[in-house]
Amino acid sequence: MANSKALDASDPQPSNPSILVDTPVWRNYFRLDRRTYEIINRLMDGGRICCLDLGVGELLMSARNSKEMKVFQDFTQVFPVLQEPPGAWVEAARLFFQVRRKFPRLSLRDCYIAVVAKTNQVQLYTTNQQLKRLGRSFGIPIYSDRVKSI
Repeated sequence: MANSKALDASDPQPSNPSILVDTPVWRNYFRLDRRTYEIINRLMDGGRICCLDLGVGELLMSARNSKEMKVFQDFTQVFPVLQEPPGAWVEAARLFFQVRRKFPRLSLRDCYIAVVAKTNQVQLYTTNQQLKRLGRSFGIPIYSDRVKSI
């Protein structure tokens, strides 16, 4: 994915921070969940969405046809791709170890997303309640889809 746009943590942060959209939210979007569809479209219009290679890979795995494959592959051309900090998976494993009793349904994947979101100073938009709780306790702003203005 050499042509991917990249979001560098050293870049100045915009007044409206980028939002990392978690895979379950994207699935709701492509299922045409009305509320999610409206929110994501407004965020796209505002240029606020960023992505992770991990999330794109998860979407590609769930593609039902070649049209969906093409749409998901284009994510890295349309949205900035968050840079993975060195040792991100190791940090995610450490975080998992620290919080596994408090958040028993959390996965290494969830901890990885939290580490990358925090490093890149982006908001996280997820439907995963455990990940929301982890994000809040880990200092990651959680995007609220209840907010009227984007």
